[in-house]
Amino acid sequence: MTPREFEAARLVARGLPTTEIAAALFVSPHTVRGHLKAAFGKAGISSRGELVARLFAGHRRP
Repeated sequence: MTPREFEAARLVARGLPTTEIAAALFVSPHTVRGHLKAAFGKAGISSRGELVARLFAGHRRP
């Protein structure tokens, strides 16, 4: 995953919608969707929920 794809994914994990992610990254919503689509493909997943689960897999609270 590229740094930009990871940043978009991190903002998804915070619960932000596409438009707010776009504003935070200074890109268009279309670009955000492209970053997420690329991240989904690389991770072999198909949803934001799966992406968040994959990001936090193995990270457990003490």
